[in-house]
Amino acid sequence: MMRPERYRQLAAWFQARPAAYRLLCGLNRGLPVLFYSLYPLLLIWLAVRQDGRFLRVLLVPAAAYLTCTLIRRVIRAKRPYETPGFEPLIARRKTGDSFPSRHMTCSSVITMSYGFIFPPAGWLLAIAAIAVAAVRVAAGIHFPRDVFAGGLLGFLFGIAGFWIL
Repeated sequence: MMRPERYRQLAAWFQARPAAYRLLCGLNRGLPVLFYSLYPLLLIWLAVRQDGRFLRVLLVPAAAYLTCTLIRRVIRAKRPYETPGFEPLIARRKTGDSFPSRHMTCSSVITMSYGFIFPPAGWLLAIAAIAVAAVRVAAGIHFPRDVFAGGLLGFLFGIAGFWIL
């Protein structure tokens, strides 16, 4: 778990570098848009081609998303900025539901979806998914455990849904 003192050091680094802070904010907005835009494009491409993998690529991420949402509702973990001493770099109003990170679950399972259909694109998206994890922690929106668990959840759903079942 990231301690408030360590996070203050990280936040100070970004605050001392306005360009880095702007990049962090831009990535926080842009990376989810990337994933949430690419996923429907993949589904449309599969549907137009009448590809038999369409249903699997639709259902595996949906199952990961629903499972993540259910876990979050049961655990109700606090976000870093709900902890005394944490002042997030990117302000948020939402409380609870921090564990696991749904952004990471979705980024990870969408990466696995692309890896299943277009392996080179999956590798590129894996880099973007790692960036999502780093940004969510640096922004003060999630603890490292949240993004790790979300990434692992999406990865495991991808492995099971695309290569085992």
